[in-house]
Amino acid sequence: MSRDLKFWGLMGIVVMVTLAGTVAYMALTAPLSIKLRLGADQVNSEPYEMASAIAHVVARSHPGIRIRVRNTGGSSENMALLANGKLDLALVQADVISRDNVSLLAVLYPDLFQLVVRADSGIKTLKDLEGSKIALPPVTSGQYRAFWFLANHYGLAPERIIAIPMNTRAADDAIVNGEVDAVFRVRGPRNSSLRILFGRTSLRFIPIDQGKAMHLRRPAFTAASLPKGAYQGDPPIPPSMLPTVAVDRMLVARDDVPEAVIRTITGVLFEKRRELALRTPLAALIRQPEIKLGTLLPVHQGALSYFDREKPSFLEEKAEFLALVLSFMVVLYTLALAFTRRLAERQKSRIEDYAGELLELEKAAKTATNIPDLDIHKLRLTEILAEVVGDMRGRQINAEGLQLFSFVWESVNYTINDHEEQLRLGTKVARAVTKPSRSRKRARDKS
Repeated sequence: MSRDLKFWGLMGIVVMVTLAGTVAYMALTAPLSIKLRLGADQVNSEPYEMASAIAHVVARSHPGIRIRVRNTGGSSENMALLANGKLDLALVQADVISRDNVSLLAVLYPDLFQLVVRADSGIKTLKDLEGSKIALPPVTSGQYRAFWFLANHYGLAPERIIAIPMNTRAADDAIVNGEVDAVFRVRGPRNSSLRILFGRTSLRFIPIDQGKAMHLRRPAFTAASLPKGAYQGDPPIPPSMLPTVAVDRMLVARDDVPEAVIRTITGVLFEKRRELALRTPLAALIRQPEIKLGTLLPVHQGALSYFDREKPSFLEEKAEFLALVLSFMVVLYTLALAFTRRLAERQKSRIEDYAGELLELEKAAKTATNIPDLDIHKLRLTEILAEVVGDMRGRQINAEGLQLFSFVWESVNYTINDHEEQLRLGTKVARAVTKPSRSRKRARDKS
């Protein structure tokens, strides 16, 4: 291979690597552009307000990511819509049945079990709900399922509870008008609809004091408490610290939402938390999943890449080892280069030796005065060719050296053959001259 060919081949590789790097850089730095569907809950609910806040702040920070918030029936419906590809992201409670293609981004805030009854009702404990009418959230919500888990845990007979699923506004009107005795919600502390409801009529909270026991049956549920005066300071509502149960409200996404998009949204949740909190105070409670302790849902790769952003990269973590390997490779390359040069020099020297021997053989052949002596030189010429072929197979001579040798060998071979023809021609002439001389000698002898 010629030096020019090697040079242009190297230049071609450099150009290809440069182009590939440029394309990769442009792909990584190009602004994101995507439309996403975010499932929330009923309009004006806390999940809907949180979803709207996330969509708004993401759009302000990254205009290419456009999120459309959809009102739904709650966590169970959201998870089903995610599984069917009709949503890309959703707010769900941690106890909802998970799906294989859904992953976690962040824990947004805790939802609390809040059971409210009319002050004039005789309901003092959960057991007193038997025989009473209770307004429950829609059947498609996680809250609906949570109530029946609670009822089962406290041993309530389902057939003795008059449960009426309805939306938030209808439930509020029903308890104010005395159409139901109780309302059950799983909402954030200081829920706005409940706060308004306490201003419309006289109500009481019912304590739920077996949170730790419920956690044993369903790990997503944890013991919690509603602070004294959470809904009103004077008189305080509730009048004392109220034991209850909490379940996390989470933001989840389909696994096929691009990793870069999820990383960006996760970054907004934690880096723009103050801006989010101005739109919904619950945003101040957003936290990272407890990855080391394990999570109920797998964490999305995009979110993981954001949470691990401050961890040293593989190259940074293995810098010393890689430096050692690189140094070793440099030493090996230097030795290999020296060996290659040494081998090339030896090959060149060997060719020069053969070329010198061929030139000496040519000189000797020119001085040969007879065919037998010249045959000896021809035999040596053939032997040298055989030796060179053997060296070529043993990689002691390269292709360029063989080309030079071939040129010299052909020249010497031509010289020897030419000299051989001259010797043979000279022998024939000598014989022709010798025959007439002998004939004249015989004629003189006869006379």
